[in-house]
Amino acid sequence: MDFRNGINELIKFKSERYPIVSLYLKLGPKERENFKYKITLKGMIKEERDRLHKGDLTKEALESVEADFRRISDFIENTDSLTACRGVAVFSSSGEGVWRVFKLPLVYRNRLVADWSPLVRQLVTINDEFGDIVAVIIDRKRARLFRIGLNGVDEILDYFYPEATRSTKFQAREGKSIQRVTRIGGGEIAHGYGEYSFNRMIEDEMQRHLKYVSERLFDYYKENRFDWLIMGGAEQALADFPNHLHTYLKQRSLGTITVDINTIKPDEIAERALDLLERRERKNEEKLLEEFGEKLRVGLAVNGIRDTLKALMMGQVGILLVVEGFTHPGFKCPESGVLVLEKRDNLCPEGKTPIPVVDIVDDAIEEALGQRAEIEIIFNEERKRLDGIGAILRFKL
Repeated sequence: MDFRNGINELIKFKSERYPIVSLYLKLGPKERENFKYKITLKGMIKEERDRLHKGDLTKEALESVEADFRRISDFIENTDSLTACRGVAVFSSSGEGVWRVFKLPLVYRNRLVADWSPLVRQLVTINDEFGDIVAVIIDRKRARLFRIGLNGVDEILDYFYPEATRSTKFQAREGKSIQRVTRIGGGEIAHGYGEYSFNRMIEDEMQRHLKYVSERLFDYYKENRFDWLIMGGAEQALADFPNHLHTYLKQRSLGTITVDINTIKPDEIAERALDLLERRERKNEEKLLEEFGEKLRVGLAVNGIRDTLKALMMGQVGILLVVEGFTHPGFKCPESGVLVLEKRDNLCPEGKTPIPVVDIVDDAIEEALGQRAEIEIIFNEERKRLDGIGAILRFKL
């Protein structure tokens, strides 16, 4: 199913009898190590089950949710269904017959919630922000193009250079090089002219092949815009291919990968592409933290949970920065949704008592997504500049 259509179907979900379970689960290299994500899921299910049993759900609603938990657990247990992604979003309502799975290039934060409506804000944001990647895999006689997007991986071209079907091995007459003899000052010097000429012809063919592929790639870009380019294949072709690329495509390069063009599979291409994309994100973190420090000094950024929640309430947040793993308890106003750190009636605009939430950081991310703010999870070693959470502001009051 098309990613956007899948989101639209979830937005339309309505039920007064059965809740829908929303799961966001991170599946990066760190989470996949020793299947840590499975332990994470079990913990989230236990916490949500305990919360639900303290509430007022009917018996049939609880049974539907328990069925959802079992189906989600079975799905996550099957590692074959979790390839070529850095996260997954699953939406399940057994009572209503709903089951939707989205493989994602990233997940901002692990989350499992059973509610009357699905949590789709992360999906909407990823759909708006994640750019398509094209990977061109090339050697001296063949090229393959893949497009990697939220709908999966598609191979869009498999091209052989027209003259590449003949042998590229130099064959000399009677097992010897064809010689050209040059007479200089009465002496004779033998040159391997035939072999040189043949190798020159092979080199020219490769360059024509690379040029043709680069032209086809640029034609494809003009008709089917993409955001990032990855180059892969044999080392010699990779060294020469960028020389033929249009400047627009060079500017979109995420990097190169050395792979065997004949054996590489689409899922492997997607995994390598996501590795490069993640590496780029880590580099961007350094620049973002520098910007955060500069703007903090002039009042265009806030640091710490209290000031960040206040900025969210005022609609000031442009970029929300959250240190990976940071959590904090808190409260939420029952009608306005305002997030607060204390249980006091005068903190809610509606004058009602705020209700406790397990992790107010999760709710802060949801609120920021709802305000169309950018979300950045900070892994960088210099994250100590952040007191757990902070924000770069759109404006100063």
